[in-house]
Amino acid sequence: MIKAVIFDLDGVIADTVELYYIATKRVADEIGVPFDRQLNQKLQGMSRQAMVEALLGEKAREWSEEEKRALGDRRGQYYRVLIEQLSPSDVLPGMWDLLCDIQRDGVPMALASSSSNASVVVERLGVRSFFDVIVDVKTITRMKPDPEIFLTAAKHLYVDPRFCVAIEDGEAGMKAIKQTNMFSVGIGNHLASLSPDWLVQQTTQLTWDELKKRFMQKAGQ
Repeated sequence: MIKAVIFDLDGVIADTVELYYIATKRVADEIGVPFDRQLNQKLQGMSRQAMVEALLGEKAREWSEEEKRALGDRRGQYYRVLIEQLSPSDVLPGMWDLLCDIQRDGVPMALASSSSNASVVVERLGVRSFFDVIVDVKTITRMKPDPEIFLTAAKHLYVDPRFCVAIEDGEAGMKAIKQTNMFSVGIGNHLASLSPDWLVQQTTQLTWDELKKRFMQKAGQ
């Protein structure tokens, strides 16, 4: 049986991925480098340093480490302004029902987010009470695609990874989950090549009954 469920935040609980796009696009326009939603999706779950390097591309060598840090900080400032506008209405479709159903069954939940603003976001969304544990960039040493963040969440919940479900929409995050024994759930066609245990196109397809059924099916193989 499922003994714990671990959620990514951005693009899983709320559509903050779009807010990252707006903040990063603003920085990209200011420095004159191309940026689109496809690249934004690939950046999800990366460290701020890795994000800046990917954004700059071939121009990265022209920037000093101090300038790169300042660029990452600027993007972070733009993002923090945007998340101040979040409210419970920004929780993605179907996720309230999923969180409520899992909680009703007494299964503990954790948040595993690469964002340094995770605590602020969940408070704004009104979902903090669902999570027994929040593991973010401040509590780990290695970023996704390293599996540390998910394994740390399982450890804090005192649950063997074999009995955990982990839900992601980012490529780095899915690569991290696939390095563990957790049941992986991917949101979005862009994750198809990573072969999650269950792939859905949108959050409305995620239901607790279906998740339990698929988990048991895999366990019985």
